[in-house]
Amino acid sequence: MKLLNKIKSHKCKHKKIIRIVLIILFIYLLLVGFAKTIQTIATFPAIFVNVQDVVWHVKAEIDFEEINIDDGNWNNINWLYMPAWTWAKTVYYFHGNWWPLNYFYGEIAFINYLGFNVMAYDYPGYWKSEWFPYKKNVDNFSEVFYKKIKEEKNIKDNELIIWWYSVWTAVATDFASKHNFNRLILVSPFASRYEMAKKTFWFNLAKYLCLNNSYNTKELVKKINRPVLIIHWNNDKIVPFNQWKEVYLNSWSDEKYFIELNNFGHNYIISTYWKSLEWIIVNFLYWNKLDFENNYLYLDNEKKVQLENINNQKKFINSIDLDRDSSITKFVNSKISFNDKWYIPENLVSISSDYIFDAKWWSQKLRKIAKENLDKLAKDFEEKFNRKLKIVSAYRSYAYQKWIKDRWCPDNLCAKAGYSEHQSWLTVDIFEASSELNWKKSPVLQNYYKWFEENAYKYWFHNTYQKWLEVDWYEIEPWHWRYMWVELATYLKDNNITIAEFYFNKEK
Repeated sequence: MKLLNKIKSHKCKHKKIIRIVLIILFIYLLLVGFAKTIQTIATFPAIFVNVQDVVWHVKAEIDFEEINIDDGNWNNINWLYMPAWTWAKTVYYFHGNWWPLNYFYGEIAFINYLGFNVMAYDYPGYWKSEWFPYKKNVDNFSEVFYKKIKEEKNIKDNELIIWWYSVWTAVATDFASKHNFNRLILVSPFASRYEMAKKTFWFNLAKYLCLNNSYNTKELVKKINRPVLIIHWNNDKIVPFNQWKEVYLNSWSDEKYFIELNNFGHNYIISTYWKSLEWIIVNFLYWNKLDFENNYLYLDNEKKVQLENINNQKKFINSIDLDRDSSITKFVNSKISFNDKWYIPENLVSISSDYIFDAKWWSQKLRKIAKENLDKLAKDFEEKFNRKLKIVSAYRSYAYQKWIKDRWCPDNLCAKAGYSEHQSWLTVDIFEASSELNWKKSPVLQNYYKWFEENAYKYWFHNTYQKWLEVDWYEIEPWHWRYMWVELATYLKDNNITIAEFYFNKEK
């Protein structure tokens, strides 16, 4: 009897084990059957995001062209195109996977601000785009969208820049491997879905569920031999930092660069680092080389601040208009003239005032904006020296400058007609305007010059000719002061350079 009970007990246990095994097998087969869909939903969660839920994040007011096209299977693709100028290169932007396209308007605006056309589409199931983001649908959308834009906007493959972020690095790499493009940027790239599965589940769940290693960035880059810039955060909790290395090392490109962002996470790279990265990105996208030691840049907070200061200075330099005749900062010298040599500015007023003595009997004039600041300078000058500021020469017309030059005035002292700063109505000669030697011999004039040298920039004036012929192409003229924007006057003062040096450095 006891033996019979033992046999029955063993049979029950075996049945339970079999049931458990069958249940596990059923669950496994069920997971295998739906694994592709589950994986797709997990990878592209924004298919369930209401676009209104992220409107709060959209701070960039951008003006773009929006069009909806059919993918060839009766599914709508919603896309945007944001132009810069006709000859600009075009960036094909693949946005992140957690939010619809409108969440990334700020990044799109940044790329456009750098001087690039931007094209981007919302993935299948995102916002206004239809269908489901299976890989074949995503790849089809990428191709259909590009073909449409390429035809409409006359985009050339070899001028196309591909820029992608996070999981979409693989989508864009797949697209890039099939096209002859210009260069690419990968932001926080992941190596492959298998590597991401290991990161999430501690083992390769995707492989055990019979899923292909799709979106395999590290393999796809082997087909690409174009310049590549990779940016990744060393504190990234979503895409592990070490995954960039597999992508980087597998790239066949002879020109590949890496930027490591210190102590930063996965999101908000542009909003946090745009001021420090903008010129690096422009140099990479419009030119070929980045000046990184061993092609690597470690970007910590100290380096970030340093690059921001450099970039701000570059933006300031590029904002200075040295070319238009009417510009407050128009540059002329003995070889560079006004575009219209007979140029006559507007808004002219007499220079005479309670603090200014016009040596030509109240006949001289300046532009109003220059005169207003000259009054402030002259008032403080009189308080300092108890003397009116004497102006011996201000505006000179083309004809008057020609008359001076025709009196055998040498090139190192007198500009040719059409080449003189005095024609801008922004320049004055003070006190004795004859030779530097006279100023050196006179302690009084030397005191005046010292005060001007220390203070004139505060009133937006600059001593144009102060470094001899090899720099300014004229003799030193302590009396020659020219009005300009205060930012430029201050910059020249702080860097101890003349406007001629500024001009030729900028041209480089």
